[in-house]
Amino acid sequence: MFSPFALLAVLGLFASQVLAFNVTIGDPAKNVTLTDLLKFSSSDALTSCNDLCTLAQTNVNNCNDDPTCICSSSTADSIVNCETCLFHFLIAKNEKMPDSLTGSNPVVTGYAASCKSANHTLLANQSALTLPDNWDGPFVAVLPAGGAAVTVIIGAFLGFSALMILSNLE
Repeated sequence: MFSPFALLAVLGLFASQVLAFNVTIGDPAKNVTLTDLLKFSSSDALTSCNDLCTLAQTNVNNCNDDPTCICSSSTADSIVNCETCLFHFLIAKNEKMPDSLTGSNPVVTGYAASCKSANHTLLANQSALTLPDNWDGPFVAVLPAGGAAVTVIIGAFLGFSALMILSNLE
């Protein structure tokens, strides 16, 4: 028959999944465990940020789903530094996110929200990603001054010509 220890072991495995520290990200909401949160698919970005992301993964693994440890300042800093490094890499290479976890502000915001729901409030710099210092924003194509001058001159010439034609109609 069934051993009560086997039943307890199975129930323990299910309970460990329920009690695991989960982070809710995306719309529609998706629950991700914190250890899965730091598994990235982009090899280029991960190679660039390997030291920071390895430190974050080590800190998370050492916490064993303890919210006090997971939401501690050192663990939060390592997670945010890893995500920020990936975010800066993607901006520098002008690449799209390879998956929803790599360099993602919703991941960091979801992590901060999960810590808050566990009664651990993170600092403002630990709950959002920052832009790189050398980022000058999205490029906006604007008509240069020389092109604007030529356009205005041609427009004035066509407008004056149209007035002259209309005024001489009989």
